[in-house]
Amino acid sequence: MVRTRSKDYENIQASILDNTAALFAERGYAATSIGDIAQACDCSKSRLYHYFENKEDILAEMLSEHIDVLLEGCHDALAKHADPVERFRVLVRFFMGIYAVSSDKHAVLLTCIRFLPEETRQTVLRKERELVTFIRDIIARIRPDIAKNGQLAHIDTMLFFGMINWTYTWFKADGPVTPEALADRAVDLFLGGYRELPA
Repeated sequence: MVRTRSKDYENIQASILDNTAALFAERGYAATSIGDIAQACDCSKSRLYHYFENKEDILAEMLSEHIDVLLEGCHDALAKHADPVERFRVLVRFFMGIYAVSSDKHAVLLTCIRFLPEETRQTVLRKERELVTFIRDIIARIRPDIAKNGQLAHIDTMLFFGMINWTYTWFKADGPVTPEALADRAVDLFLGGYRELPA
């Protein structure tokens, strides 16, 4: 007999992902057990298994969902904004907004991807490369002279991701600087250089 889904199935599943992301971000994937997850979700292990088959399944759904949200924002920016600088700014604002509200999932993406099953890991890595390509192509339109050197274009793209990806370790979204303001500063710093950045 097939077990029917409750009306709140998706909301409960999303709550499990959020609670588990906080655990993985704080303790790491390997140090977190199914029992820990059940306790954090205030439910039994058997109830947890109604929503996910195992801990690996939770991680896979979490990271797949997170990377898909980022890619959706990229496609949206691409469709709505033609100017490369405007597109770049809109996209970085979007990234920082997601990082601010999903910092745990972002931390898990950066630190726990190696624990995914190989097929899922390769899918997530492919989507990560797609994200990198979005930024690289925008930067190439801003500085086509640099883009002629493929190696430099890749280095500059990865330098930019290095600047924004690890903000979750120190940035507080409820502090004096908003995610949008931080995004604008990152863009201005990257495009204009530190010497030209307004105080």
